[in-house]
Amino acid sequence: MIEKNIIGIDSEKAKERVPKIVAFLIIIVQGYPVVAPKILTKSNFCTPSLMDGRDLLKDICPNWTPKSNIKSILEGILPFLSRVINAKGYKFYGMFHLGATYNLKNFDNMIVGKLISCFIFILHK
Repeated sequence: MIEKNIIGIDSEKAKERVPKIVAFLIIIVQGYPVVAPKILTKSNFCTPSLMDGRDLLKDICPNWTPKSNIKSILEGILPFLSRVINAKGYKFYGMFHLGATYNLKNFDNMIVGKLISCFIFILHK
């Protein structure tokens, strides 16, 4: 959990949107460190919301390897928050995993309303 007052926020509008505390969940799965952890946000601090179950590891710690540790993830969270909250225009963050369940009720209606095309890929083994 990170307090809002230590995040570098550029605009007053963004300051109003960000909750007092931003919470992240780091999930260590069986096989760690060979199997990378997953990082989820439990707070809505941007539009569209990233609070839908997507894994943010590659955005928070882009150089993560099995030799990395939790410290490298923790060090990447503040710069990630600052980058996302102060972003100019829409940017896509996070990664969705096949077979995982996502909470799309947090996806911003403005973005859904602007969706023109939808492509569905089905992968077979």
